[in-house]
Amino acid sequence: MKKFAILFILLAFFAISCGDEKKEGEGNENSAEVDENGKGEVTENEEEKIEPICLTPKAGPYALKFTDISEKMGVKELNALGTQITVADIDGDRWPDVYTSLASKTREDQAEPKNLYKLLKNVKGKNFEDVTFSSGLFTDKAGTNGLASTYVVFADMNNDGFQDAFNVVYVDNDTLSSEQFQDDYSRVYLNNGDGTFKYAGGNFVYDEFFEAIAGVAFLDYDHDGVIDLFIGRQYNSYGSLTSCEPDTLMKGSGNGKFENVVDGTSGLETEKFNENSALEGKFNKPTWGVSACDVDGDGFADILTSSYGRSYNALYRNKGNGSFEDLSISSGFAHDDNENYGDDQFFACYCEDESNKETDYCSLSKGALISCDGIGTSGWDPGFSDQPYRLGGNSAGTLCGDFDGDGDTDLFQIELAHWHIGESSDKSQLILNDGFPEKPLKRLSEEESGIARKRSGSWNDGDLGGFAADFDNDGKLDIYVLSSDYPGTKSMLFQQQADGKFSDTAKDAEAQVARAHGGAFADIDRDGDYDIIVGTSFMRWSSTDSDGLKKPEKQWIKVLRNDTGQDANKVIIDISGKSANRDAIGAKIIVKAGGKQFVREVQGAYGLNGFQNDHLQIIGLGEICEVEEIEIRWPDKENSVTKYDKVFANYVLEINQETGLKHHKIEEYFGK
Repeated sequence: MKKFAILFILLAFFAISCGDEKKEGEGNENSAEVDENGKGEVTENEEEKIEPICLTPKAGPYALKFTDISEKMGVKELNALGTQITVADIDGDRWPDVYTSLASKTREDQAEPKNLYKLLKNVKGKNFEDVTFSSGLFTDKAGTNGLASTYVVFADMNNDGFQDAFNVVYVDNDTLSSEQFQDDYSRVYLNNGDGTFKYAGGNFVYDEFFEAIAGVAFLDYDHDGVIDLFIGRQYNSYGSLTSCEPDTLMKGSGNGKFENVVDGTSGLETEKFNENSALEGKFNKPTWGVSACDVDGDGFADILTSSYGRSYNALYRNKGNGSFEDLSISSGFAHDDNENYGDDQFFACYCEDESNKETDYCSLSKGALISCDGIGTSGWDPGFSDQPYRLGGNSAGTLCGDFDGDGDTDLFQIELAHWHIGESSDKSQLILNDGFPEKPLKRLSEEESGIARKRSGSWNDGDLGGFAADFDNDGKLDIYVLSSDYPGTKSMLFQQQADGKFSDTAKDAEAQVARAHGGAFADIDRDGDYDIIVGTSFMRWSSTDSDGLKKPEKQWIKVLRNDTGQDANKVIIDISGKSANRDAIGAKIIVKAGGKQFVREVQGAYGLNGFQNDHLQIIGLGEICEVEEIEIRWPDKENSVTKYDKVFANYVLEINQETGLKHHKIEEYFGK
């Protein structure tokens, strides 16, 4: 440490420029242009005089503490209700704004709002301002406010530097037959550059498809610099596999319009459920959540889908040539390897029937623990219910991140599970990458990962979503799981410990929220750590919960301020592309510091019903302050790599693919 201290004194004394850009295979000199007067003007990485800022925490992890600032932010005053939350900076002021939704399929009434959704401008971390209807985002083609909105996700679809919106309206057979449905379909709205929106034209409706869009993910699958969109569809008629329709990859044109490119050669093709397609996993699944991230490390985003109804999950490997390879089953991602259905209570009731009791088939049954009256044999179909494609999980989504710190992308699979289905039903699980695709993905048991919970009696895991972030900025990713819709369900904050195992610290951290359904992380006060915003569900919640917790009057969202992470060293990156898409979705950031590597991938929307987090990249370093190098691997045609070897922690690093890196003090950059 003495050598580093001397080095920093010398750097400060000689005012050596910092943030120099070094492209792969090039030197370290700034490029310059000479004007007609013969004066040189630095066009990249202007000379910067940076004073080192070093915090002095001990080695992490650090005790997490959150403070509920919902009332301060005006949540109740604005009637900000929601089960789902998405975050985006809609007006370009560098502060994360918030969309909340009760996941409705019906229209809002501007004159007498039911508070079905809200678009909230973040006023510099002081409070929220309701801009729902002034934004133009919920205005229909006839100019009437109150358009239906199940959820909204954001991305810069036309590369103008502002976040555009995809307003999703979930439409299935039941929706179409509803008297309240008013022809409101999913649409794209382009940002006018000031936080207001205009309809881009066209719908995401095709003659052959309904729009039961349960999940979407933004990516640039072909590295043409334009955002694309993957759409996951659930049942058209609930519970009917034969009613499911294909998921689709939509290629962006750069003007808010998209074209379906699943054309028979993409490798993403599936077909209507039948016996043959089922065995190969090639059938249309009831997709719940979708994610896009680079699992195999080749720089191209792969696609992952999470299926409800215990169907196979799907992993499509991007081959880098515009097509995909289905590795769902061979990778081990489709489901876990436990196919023991002996304690499934539907199977048990089937075997309670007199005509089935003495068969060899029913010798596997462990007996019924429920009353089979009214169930009988109807809940179990031999030759169908006992097949691998029906013994997976009710999968809600997949989190991508380098959880074990070895530089590649691992996964965390989020699952809804019930005691009466038995041990074959998948539980939420950490999945490590130890050499994919050459090696299958490795699923860790709850004992191995520490991501566990106590279960007893008639338990239900209501896990419906989550996010991965380093909340204490110790350099290790943590996992926040949203669990809801069943008695006693609540959010869990699995903080990664020094040994790599996880421990649920939500209660002690005051980050435990009952019936937590959706949420997002965002540095809401721009102090250098991630805060948490949570939406709740009232489903199956009577006046009190099973643990005696009283049901709130309304489904107010909760804003939890992080009071820990700002005290550790960190790298804060505001990144944007040029030849890569403007949001830099798919870019890989590698921070080398203290002899370690910290790897993050820039991601867009994902999961069930639109999860989306802060675009600001906060990478914790813990007690490490000296950054040796930052490497950016860009998702463009050339797979460009840019390196910066003079970088300081605890500043905002504005990284633009065209103009390079600039340091900013946090307070100045965000205008605090």
